[in-house]
Amino acid sequence: MPFDPKYIPDAVDRYRRERDRYVKLADRIAEICREDICEQNAIRAQVTFRVKTPKSFEGKLKRFSTRPDKTYDDVDQIFAGIGDLAGVRIATYRHEDCEEVVKHLLNAEMLTGPNGTIPIEIERKDKNEQYKDNYYRAIHAQVALHEDQQVGIYDNVGDISCEIQICTMIAHVWNEIEHDIGYKPDLGKPNEEEKYYLGQLGRLVRQGDLCVSGLLAAHEKRAETVTTSASSNSSDKAFVDQHDFVVKMRDFAGFALSNFSGASGQLFDLLVDIDLNSPSLIRAALGQVEHETLVRTMSEFNEYLSSKGECRWRVDPETSDLLLIAVLEQRLTQVIAELDGRAGRGRGRPTRLHSLALRFQDWRKEQAGTS
Repeated sequence: MPFDPKYIPDAVDRYRRERDRYVKLADRIAEICREDICEQNAIRAQVTFRVKTPKSFEGKLKRFSTRPDKTYDDVDQIFAGIGDLAGVRIATYRHEDCEEVVKHLLNAEMLTGPNGTIPIEIERKDKNEQYKDNYYRAIHAQVALHEDQQVGIYDNVGDISCEIQICTMIAHVWNEIEHDIGYKPDLGKPNEEEKYYLGQLGRLVRQGDLCVSGLLAAHEKRAETVTTSASSNSSDKAFVDQHDFVVKMRDFAGFALSNFSGASGQLFDLLVDIDLNSPSLIRAALGQVEHETLVRTMSEFNEYLSSKGECRWRVDPETSDLLLIAVLEQRLTQVIAELDGRAGRGRGRPTRLHSLALRFQDWRKEQAGTS
């Protein structure tokens, strides 16, 4: 049985009073998604956020008041049952990067599920698998700020959550147009002509996702060819950006890493700041590097971290952490000095790289004391 519309005015009034909390939450979560998930891991994407207006919220409640599955008994249940008052969208260039975003989202220390639940629940939606004319495809997650992030201006957002939608930029076009056309109760369902064009657009969107992935793969292949060409002097040129850095350095130890982009954001910034901003400068600073030796060092370092109960700082040899360890071996003192004082996320804690560098220093000191 639908809920009683008498609750709508009180719910809208409450939302007007509390809307600023949802704005703060959405803005902060969008920042985390942009900097710590996408930029840190070299994922090409646009991150945006929005918060429902009171009018939009009222319209949603009026629609819900006619649906038998929306059985709210009071205003508190309304707010508990509607999760998209604050929303963040991560629109990736490539379809396969949507799953990369999910992987890093699940490991994001600053985010939890609503009310601190772990792990964050992920809902994958591809309606075309069930309905041949419906091309909606996106991944949804409901998240909140981790407790240690609820400080300062964020100390009053612990009891609310934000919906994250992950899809490709091209898929977003279809999703939005279909929503605007199909989600109009006063007009009824789309007519046959509208359905025809939605279907045509949906098929173009799916083909477009394939084309974008192919195009970017071809571009990376060309960039790698130019980088490794004997006649090219590109190794002497400064990195154009983080993506250029990933392409040119993923095989620095003679073993190409397909996931080198992982955790590459802070490392790229660090290398530029200490004047190692080109392949030739990095290789000159590192000297002879062997992949197997680095992997062994990382394994031993991870064992040390585990023995100290600090598994959260484990390094991954499949990512740019491999290069990080090589840099720490040669420039540890300089790295620590450069990173000192840089704030990370939550209560002014140091960045991930600074935390790793300090632990690496402690490990080497412990080894020296026991050798």
